[in-house]
Amino acid sequence: MTDPAIRRILVGTDGSPRAEEAARQALRLATALGASLDLVFVVDTTRPHPEDVEAEGEAALARLARLAADAGVQAPSRLVAGDPGEVLVREAVEHGIDLLAVGPDAGILGGAIRVGRVAAHVVREAPCSVMIGREASRAFPERIVCGVDGSEGSVATATLAAQIAAATGAELRLLHVVPMLRGDNAEWTLDPEEPSPPELEPSVHAAVAAGVVPIREMAMGRPESAIVTVATRDRVDLVVVGHRGVSGVTRVLLGSVSEHVSTHAPCSVIVVRPRR
Repeated sequence: MTDPAIRRILVGTDGSPRAEEAARQALRLATALGASLDLVFVVDTTRPHPEDVEAEGEAALARLARLAADAGVQAPSRLVAGDPGEVLVREAVEHGIDLLAVGPDAGILGGAIRVGRVAAHVVREAPCSVMIGREASRAFPERIVCGVDGSEGSVATATLAAQIAAATGAELRLLHVVPMLRGDNAEWTLDPEEPSPPELEPSVHAAVAAGVVPIREMAMGRPESAIVTVATRDRVDLVVVGHRGVSGVTRVLLGSVSEHVSTHAPCSVIVVRPRR
């Protein structure tokens, strides 16, 4: 197995159950990959708080630190103040973070708003990969889908997905979607004896090099919709996508695949971005 691309993970928490679920998943990845783990509670200065907010923050950090200690991980924690999205991005820059993990939202409007302001900001602005952690089983991750398009960036994305799969024993499926703006979606799995198309082959080689023989899948349709459809139908618990899911004119037409998937997928999502 090649050296893991994730060596340092930062968890941003507000003490909510959703944030603590994201922290649990980040801890799972840290233990599997041998990565370090940092914990940050941000006191949101953009809105009023009760007087005991700092005590609540310290209590939330203590809960997560105990969880990490039980897993044999020492997790430094700190309480900081400011706009949460901006603070977490700054923390990622200053501490050389490879993966920033946050919860998805506050569950407002009956779940109609699936990604809150903080999560949306870090997906757009973080200098590193970002995980939006949604509810999953204790065995997370069990089934991983990775979207690839044959680009150099998607090979790096597949490599990271394969490293996680190899470290956790998860199933890995590499999915290439042939972009189509109109017409019915179609999906199929390649038989073991079938050759991989050029858009899949480099990512397949990268996965095998990381110690995983992936399931190879093809689809036709809008890439962002196809990835979410597969994740929903097959009860995938982790989707891995590059920050630029498709490129060139096609990307302009389709918009950001990574932002759509991180918003609409029913499971956790890692948006892969090389650390700047």
